[in-house]
Amino acid sequence: MKSAPLLALLLLLLPAMARAELQWASPQVFTAADPSEPRATAQFTFTNTGAYPIKVTGVHTTCGCTAAVNDGRPVAPGQKGTINVSFKTLNRHGLYGEPIVIDTNDPKTPHTTVNLRVLVRDAVEVLPRLLFWQPGEALTAKVIRITIRDGFKLRSITALCPDPAVQIQLDATRPGVDFKLTVTPKAPHVKAAINLKADLEGKTPRVITAYVRVS
Repeated sequence: MKSAPLLALLLLLLPAMARAELQWASPQVFTAADPSEPRATAQFTFTNTGAYPIKVTGVHTTCGCTAAVNDGRPVAPGQKGTINVSFKTLNRHGLYGEPIVIDTNDPKTPHTTVNLRVLVRDAVEVLPRLLFWQPGEALTAKVIRITIRDGFKLRSITALCPDPAVQIQLDATRPGVDFKLTVTPKAPHVKAAINLKADLEGKTPRVITAYVRVS
């Protein structure tokens, strides 16, 4: 007969457990980092809108470049909890997306997937990457600007266009930092690629392609 009080207690607890809820401030967080930074960091925030404490029981990422950490403490009703995330940016550039699965003891939603979006700015900025001459436009020179971002040391930079219908000339406007690539088409109806190679100290050489289009 001792089981009757225990059963009564469980019946009282079940409604409270059913009212546990987790609401995320945003299921997707965007962050950006300069390539000189070793990692990008972000934070996912949730609120316990139910009537029962919620605990994060696990976090899972799909890439070794991403780490997600939670302190493991229960979050009381009405309180906020956080998941701190870091993304290794070493030798990376561009936009990355990383799903993160979060396990909790919330009976309504035991598993939640949030998404981290990271923009790792390139160590070498090339603008524009497309030069275009319209039909009938004079085939005068246009310029591509190349900038080495702060925190990087340039060893060498080269530009190569295998198409003889395109003439290029690379000049330093600020040695080691800013360059201009002058591009002059010598014929109409040209589609060509220019390969820029920047050798940075301590980094894998960056090869960036710019394009020439003459209609």
